[in-house]
Amino acid sequence: MSFHGHPVVDMDSHIREYEDLNRTHAPYIDPAYREPYEQLAKAIIHQQAVPGEQVLFMNSRAVLAPTAPRRPLGIYDAFRIEGPVPNGSAVNSDVEVDRATNWDPSIRLADMDRAQIDVSVLFPSQSDGFCVLRDVGFEAALHQAYHRFTSEYCSAGKGRIRWLVGATMRDPRGSAEELTYWAKRDDNVAGLFVSRACPDGSLLDNPALRPMWDAAQELDLPVFIHGGTMRPPLTPGAVHLDNSGFLIGSVYHAWGGMTAMGALIGGGVFDLYPRLSFAMFESGGGWMPWFLNKLDESYKPGGAMTPLLKRKPSEVVAEGRLLCSFDPGEEFTAHAVEELGEDIWLLGTDYPHQGSCFPHGVSIIDNTAGLSESAKIKILGGNALRICSRIAAWAAHPVA
Repeated sequence: MSFHGHPVVDMDSHIREYEDLNRTHAPYIDPAYREPYEQLAKAIIHQQAVPGEQVLFMNSRAVLAPTAPRRPLGIYDAFRIEGPVPNGSAVNSDVEVDRATNWDPSIRLADMDRAQIDVSVLFPSQSDGFCVLRDVGFEAALHQAYHRFTSEYCSAGKGRIRWLVGATMRDPRGSAEELTYWAKRDDNVAGLFVSRACPDGSLLDNPALRPMWDAAQELDLPVFIHGGTMRPPLTPGAVHLDNSGFLIGSVYHAWGGMTAMGALIGGGVFDLYPRLSFAMFESGGGWMPWFLNKLDESYKPGGAMTPLLKRKPSEVVAEGRLLCSFDPGEEFTAHAVEELGEDIWLLGTDYPHQGSCFPHGVSIIDNTAGLSESAKIKILGGNALRICSRIAAWAAHPVA
């Protein structure tokens, strides 16, 4: 195992399914949705000025949800000339990742070895944004096609590459059935992926989501919470900050994490589901001690605003069933661990996205001042094994 004999689990890596939908979706799409899929793929190819350019979302020329250019602060108007928005293969200024990692698992496995990662859990990159489609059935069909592709992709990893079933948030019962279907057929399924909020603006306390929580608890699979920048389903800050790039980059992800965390705790979800774990990603973690203190201050036992919450929010977090990944190199990592304990933190590298800490994620945690050896072991993999029984079983008897 990669860290002093202990397993390292990257709980937040990705497949860029938008890099080439004709690889990740076309062979796997339900024939009933072949025609709308081909129309979508044709529109994407037409809009792409360079291979792999983001044209589903986060682009003023996006096919599904165009985004206006970010606004500089302190001036009336800015007149930007926009060109293509390539993803390329750079994750930072000095590291390149082969785009083919998104369809060739051998490239990913070699990169995992380079980064000292034993197991990676794969999110899709933008599939939650398909909630903007009017046809919920087409959205679900796109998710299902991705699931078929990813199941095949991960099979080459011999347990080292795990994947998440993506929820169709507008169809919780269908999502529960999809999770159950794949969990019973593929041991590489690591959990359920949901967005930080629902497409209709409701939050994760929404009782309509309970069929998904029922299924996840019954299957002993955690729920993984992840969001994207200025991509549906939107969370606080998306339309409230005057499109300021400076502020959005500073607070949007953290506000999304706070929204998800507050809704789950305040909605009594952890009391309703005493064996279910949730984990938040790409929200940062340094804000959690402050936010948890504010939740404790707001909580009133028996209060009308939280009728299902039976204890202080800090007592819920202390159970270790609400976990969070740190952003690489966060200044307050050691402070957050000291305040809230070692048992709720996870490693997430965001590979192969731009801005990923690849291949330095392990060394960043290892070199973080103020972390004990036991905290490093738990962050790098121990906490992941505790909530992911399937990965823990593999780690006990890894397949060469």
